[in-house]
Amino acid sequence: MALDIGKRIAELRRDRGINQEQLAELAMLSRVTIAKYESGRVEPGAQALSRIADALEVTTDTILGRTEDEPEGNNRPKTVEARILANGVDKMPKEQREQALNIMRAVYSDLFKKGEDNDAEL
Repeated sequence: MALDIGKRIAELRRDRGINQEQLAELAMLSRVTIAKYESGRVEPGAQALSRIADALEVTTDTILGRTEDEPEGNNRPKTVEARILANGVDKMPKEQREQALNIMRAVYSDLFKKGEDNDAEL
């Protein structure tokens, strides 16, 4: 079974145009760990499987081969860089998130409408 899961992870990763290093970064795992999963030497546990599924923007059932359906209405950032940045911002303390948002407002002022509370979730 591990081999099938590993092949599926590799296939999904390639379909998304990312390499093992990028998947590892997105899933907060090491590249060596991803390589072990893909080769079938090690089977991912529930937490690792969930992280990989999130990074690949699929369900764990998709990785397990139970379904080919992809989640609908996914609003995640589309580029690897944007997703890595978004994951990092989520982990920042509130003050740092506010500083990052202020920088983004200054650089991308056309994306932020004046008077709107765009950081209500901070």
